[in-house]
Amino acid sequence: MEPYQKEYHEFVEAFKSQPVSGFEAGELIARMAEYFSDYNVAMVTALREANKVRKECESQVDANGKAISSTKAEVMASATDEYHAYQVARAHVQNIEQIINAVKALQKGLLSEYATTSSL
Repeated sequence: MEPYQKEYHEFVEAFKSQPVSGFEAGELIARMAEYFSDYNVAMVTALREANKVRKECESQVDANGKAISSTKAEVMASATDEYHAYQVARAHVQNIEQIINAVKALQKGLLSEYATTSSL
């Protein structure tokens, strides 16, 4: 489990057992934003490595000495560890985006509830 996943799961478990404030939700959003920037850079790095492999695949020739098709090169490149690493990094970035959006929605609800109860 990645650090951001662990932190989010801990937050969700805490939320189930005790009230969470809008401030606490905001703190989690800020920490997730930090994870987002780190994982986004990792994704770009992984994409660079995957593109290097793709380039190598594109420059290969078949048994007859002809350049392999772009489609075949793409299939070959997508089966590599480098491409898999890129896909995993991309999934982490997407996960963090979803977590941030979910916690923002929660925070909005918490702040609205607080505003309603404090005006009573």
